[in-house]
Amino acid sequence: MIPENIKLRDFSWQIGYSSDECDLVTDFYEPAMAAAVRYDRAVGYFSSSALALISKGIENLYLRNGKMRLIASPVMSVGDREAIRKGYKKRDEILTSGLLQYLEEGRLSREENYRLQLLTGMIADRLLEVKIAVKEEEDGSLNLYHEKVGVFVDGSKDYITFIGSPNESWNGWVGNAESFALHKSWDFGAKYAKWDSNLFNRTWEEARDRLSVYEFPDAIREALFKKFPPREPGEPKNIQRLRSIDARARKGSPLRMPDWLEGGKKLHGFQRDAVNSWLEAGGRGIFAMATGTGKTVTSLVAAIQVAEEHVAKQIPLLIMVVVPSADLVTQWDNNAREFGFSPVPCHSTTANNWPKHVKVLLNGLSAATSNAVEMIVVTAGTIVTKRFQEMIGRYKRYMLVIGDEMHSLGTTRRLKSLPDALFRMGLSATPRRHGDEEGTSQLIDYFGNVLQRIDIRKAIELKALVPYRYDPVIISFDHLEMERYKELSAKIAVLHAASSDFDDFVIRAGPMLLERARLIGHAQSKLPALKQAVKKYSGARHSLVYAAEDTHPIYETRQIDEIVSLLGDQLEMRVNKYTSETSRDERKIYQEMLRDGRLQALIAMRCLDEGIDIPEARRGFMLASTQNPRQFIQRRGRILRRDDKGGKTHAELYDFLVVPEETPPKDHPTFSLERRLVGRELTRSLELASASDNWFETPPSDLIDIMDRYDLLELVADYNEPADWDAGGDNVYEK
Repeated sequence: MIPENIKLRDFSWQIGYSSDECDLVTDFYEPAMAAAVRYDRAVGYFSSSALALISKGIENLYLRNGKMRLIASPVMSVGDREAIRKGYKKRDEILTSGLLQYLEEGRLSREENYRLQLLTGMIADRLLEVKIAVKEEEDGSLNLYHEKVGVFVDGSKDYITFIGSPNESWNGWVGNAESFALHKSWDFGAKYAKWDSNLFNRTWEEARDRLSVYEFPDAIREALFKKFPPREPGEPKNIQRLRSIDARARKGSPLRMPDWLEGGKKLHGFQRDAVNSWLEAGGRGIFAMATGTGKTVTSLVAAIQVAEEHVAKQIPLLIMVVVPSADLVTQWDNNAREFGFSPVPCHSTTANNWPKHVKVLLNGLSAATSNAVEMIVVTAGTIVTKRFQEMIGRYKRYMLVIGDEMHSLGTTRRLKSLPDALFRMGLSATPRRHGDEEGTSQLIDYFGNVLQRIDIRKAIELKALVPYRYDPVIISFDHLEMERYKELSAKIAVLHAASSDFDDFVIRAGPMLLERARLIGHAQSKLPALKQAVKKYSGARHSLVYAAEDTHPIYETRQIDEIVSLLGDQLEMRVNKYTSETSRDERKIYQEMLRDGRLQALIAMRCLDEGIDIPEARRGFMLASTQNPRQFIQRRGRILRRDDKGGKTHAELYDFLVVPEETPPKDHPTFSLERRLVGRELTRSLELASASDNWFETPPSDLIDIMDRYDLLELVADYNEPADWDAGGDNVYEK
């Protein structure tokens, strides 16, 4: 508890702060706000999420009638800036439009909404002033004003300043590694503090060259007040306050931590951080954690916290876990029972039973005297059915929705089927939907911000996954395949040029795009290359082979059948197919046979991507040339899972890439077509190589030679910072 009359000099301020070493919000921002009577802040990017995050300090400022001056800059696209320069659009219209993007109401929890109502209250009470700043370029265009200056002033006129990297946004304060230096007005840093303070004042007073400052537009003020009606400071009503991790089961509750977690002590630090971040965010958010880092356990620990709170208050709670497949229903059922839950499994195989069980469960929860906590685990295919929607639609009490492999829920129909639950949690190694920005945005709107991010390198460093060796296997099209590829690419290029937008292009070129993808996946040269790669493992066990989908567009052969013949008949290995046509019982049997060695390899097509645990798998052969990051990252994750019982210490990954044998001259019409093909293949390969043991520092030399041939060396510019697939940026060689 910080005393009411505390001053800035009463704190032992550090010379600088870094999120790698401390919590910027609790260690710096809130104490400074508690001592301040005025807070001046100039920011670049700005969002409502960040204001909600830091508003405990602002509430203290509001209670003492403290004042705040804020300078922000609107989001403007390149097109917006060009339209202003050429006079196509009025400046005020674009500035207003850019500012409206700050109002992210759909991504806020109830408590965050309450906090933003405090801020609009400060505006209404004339305690918070906002101005808009933009840089004016010499050609007349506008640009983002992105200086980051902060000044806290207390009642004694002492002040501290910081100038550096953190934006007033969720990522600026919590998500990214940020740091800044601190200056005090009363010690050797006084001249720096004065410079920072003067910089803010000159900006506020529009006393700087090529910097325009505008009053806060009435339209934005009205929109802000409409979304977040002004409110006086005080304790919020009807807000579910959540506890930090507590392993104690309450009396009479069957819920518990499994013994092997030792009351939560065995949780990794990042798992504990994820749970607490989710609780502090009001029970909404996304865990973007690599395969094998314990997303399921982390989510169940978080669910226990909410469930125990409801048991204590005698309030019923329904936990609904949505998964992409029946296999994952079984896996979740087993894991949840370790925590004391008794889930009802809902998928096509249980269709004769789940309706009556769900009906009884929901009737019980809806009873006036109910204080039960129940769980349903349902496939995405079942949740959209009319029967399930009618039943879940009648339930009007508290609910927690956990979306496992949440990227699979981004279709229009599935998004509409998700209930309006108070608590929401999304889980995925790759939350972003490949080629579907709208679906990705709607998923984030529903589940909330990414609260914890563990990439593949970090997972290996944490020993959640085993290290691996990556071997690219470079093959070529045969003559007929190359001719067909050129023909398809030429037609696709014409349609792309003639299309009005991306949706129009997909409608026109969709069948040809699919055929071209099949051509790459089914390239005939992959089979002899696979035979050569597998030979040295012909007596080994625990391999997964990922085959291309459907049939070869020219030869009409099924690659999965050819692989089974190659490995089973020619190399006399014990193998079996594992596809969407494989029954649920057969899948269990085959997984067990691979584990105990009765099968040496499983040949998978459109399976073994998401969430299935086969930690014994030690090597993978990827013939399916997918450019979808979700698929190849998930498949890598299957191979890298730890198997402590079996002594697995490392894994091996073979990736089959299609690259033409000869490179045409750069001025030849086919060069750009082949460059796109090679660019797509290499983008995947570099991602897989960058976290491997053998190519951790530099890309494979064979790939560098190919990039040089096709003028693609820019692909390795950020090799040691591989693509953040859930955060944005489609492969630029996609078309």
